[in-house]
Amino acid sequence: MGMYRLGDMIRMTRKSLSITQEQLCDGICSIETLSRIETGRQSPSRDTYELLMERMGRIRERAYSMLSVSDFKVLEKMKLFEDYIKLYDYHRAETVLNKIKKTLGNTVLDRQFLMRGENLVNYRLNRITVNEFLEGLQDAIRLTIPKYGEISLANWPLNLNEAGLLINISTAYAEKEDYYKAIGILEEASSALKQSYMEDLQRATIQTIILNNLSKCHGLIGNHEKAIEIAKEGISISKTYKLGNVLSNMLYNISWNLEQLIKKGLLPQDKKQDCLSYLEQAYYIASAMQQPFIEKFIENHLKTNYEGTVTNL
Repeated sequence: MGMYRLGDMIRMTRKSLSITQEQLCDGICSIETLSRIETGRQSPSRDTYELLMERMGRIRERAYSMLSVSDFKVLEKMKLFEDYIKLYDYHRAETVLNKIKKTLGNTVLDRQFLMRGENLVNYRLNRITVNEFLEGLQDAIRLTIPKYGEISLANWPLNLNEAGLLINISTAYAEKEDYYKAIGILEEASSALKQSYMEDLQRATIQTIILNNLSKCHGLIGNHEKAIEIAKEGISISKTYKLGNVLSNMLYNISWNLEQLIKKGLLPQDKKQDCLSYLEQAYYIASAMQQPFIEKFIENHLKTNYEGTVTNL
């Protein structure tokens, strides 16, 4: 889970809400005390922390655990759920989610996880519309960010639920073809992550997903050079942290955007070999990562655009 010092939580939340130290601490503690708490020179008592967070509309349990789960088996199931989502295996994801429901608690954060999971599965299994999907995700994120949509989240201390929800919300906007809105949400999430105190590997995993989606959106609005640049940044992070979760997607993004530049006459035809090279890398990484959906997608792309299959690479 995302880890923050209590002072960081207070400072980042306060700044996101544009609240001064004087406004926040009035009647709770002195300005000097709040300043020491925010800079890490003093730890707040539980009562002080709860009063400060309540004044900012935050749930009290947030700093002490990102989820109320202590059962390792439940945590394993939650990870398995996310793994199936990444593999586009929504039926298996739903089976795991139903098992989680039986054992998860009833805290705000637990309910938020379930709301996100249910909306994601129901949308991907065509049970709800994209507008219903978007509405459900926004309801879920407002459990912990009541002013979502009214404030900037660029400095917000995101937890894992919130990071996942922002990615999913941006996806919903992208599927409504509102790519600029999707980009804005992803850029805010990226900014918040860079300033967060999440463990490095965890932050990098989320950041690569954000960069992959940003690359897609920029490509779809014609910013092909920008899309390639973003994908390469994501690939660099993936290599540094040995992550393969969206590596094949980003390699495909580079190939697709190069193809568009060639079609527009901005690159010579001989650059098609570079496109094929990126497709080959994407295909074999998807195979190694056991991502059959992406493998099939690349095969279809080759048949449609290159009159060949992966065996011809």
